[in-house]
Amino acid sequence: MVGPIRTNDTPSEGASSSATIKVQPPRPPNAWILYRSDKLRQLPPAKGRAQADVSKTISAMWKNETDTVRLFYERMADARKAEHQRLYPDYRFQPVKR
Repeated sequence: MVGPIRTNDTPSEGASSSATIKVQPPRPPNAWILYRSDKLRQLPPAKGRAQADVSKTISAMWKNETDTVRLFYERMADARKAEHQRLYPDYRFQPVKR
């Protein structure tokens, strides 16, 4: 009885060389995302804490923020959006259907 023929080629080698992966640039962050990332760094680390719970906590903080703080993050988001536009002038958000 003859066993399988063994070669040095792996199945993924041939597939990866012929396939081209198109890398999309990331979306520019909005004011909420920037606020959340700043506040996440300020929260004490806790093991086992779900990100959903963290988002709920930070969301409540965002809702209670003053207009001045919100305006700060809106302006930061506008600056990041302008930088994103400069880096990726042809970028257009294309959501992926799941």
